[in-house]
Amino acid sequence: MSRPERTVTPEAVSITVDVAGLGSRMIAWLVDSLIQAAIVIPILIGVGTGDISSMVEIVVIYAVLFLAVWGYYPLFEFFGQGRTPGKRAQRLRVVRTDGQPAGGAAILVRNLIRIVDVTFLPFLAVISMLVTARAQRLGDLAAGTMVIREGRQVAPETIASPLGSNLPMVDATGLSEREYDVIRSFLSRRDSLDPSARQRLAGQLAASVRGRVGSVPEGLSDEAMLEAVSRSYRARFGGAGAPA
Repeated sequence: MSRPERTVTPEAVSITVDVAGLGSRMIAWLVDSLIQAAIVIPILIGVGTGDISSMVEIVVIYAVLFLAVWGYYPLFEFFGQGRTPGKRAQRLRVVRTDGQPAGGAAILVRNLIRIVDVTFLPFLAVISMLVTARAQRLGDLAAGTMVIREGRQVAPETIASPLGSNLPMVDATGLSEREYDVIRSFLSRRDSLDPSARQRLAGQLAASVRGRVGSVPEGLSDEAMLEAVSRSYRARFGGAGAPA
């Protein structure tokens, strides 16, 4: 079970995140443990029943076992943007306590302490998650991280555009769902706005997202740019305007 928690970003913006509870983290841990077991057990059976005499074979086996046991969490969390397969299945992600992505140093610290508070003394991790406001185990407290639950992302609604398919495609991967909602709200209500207010709002919105999208063709009006950004954002979900 998750619970909302307010945090402040380095830009002094207050945001609310859903902190992952003990139950979802236990399920994620179980999934990851089963994956680790699926890798380690066949190797151990092969070692016990096979004739391994080559030093190269021994080194390779120990390297694979080491990565599967001790490298699993830090490698997946670093290259998976804070997510292991188990966390991904539960929509969980490791982030810093200010809401920013967890860096390599923080991931390394939290997983070094995992050896103590999860592997050998798991009751410490459980107690720590139950008594801390952000459900942090000892590794999270030392690394300044927490585990959050991400909401389900749904396909955005389509907005009727007078320009239709003549709009160019831009890179809208940096656009957040909240920013799209603001743009969609403007585009859906623009016809009811006073012309001067409509132009002013379009300019403000275009300026606020211009640095978060890819290069926009020259000559586009602010309103046309917003339509292009909106259409490109929807295309990420296979909606209107998605390329074949």
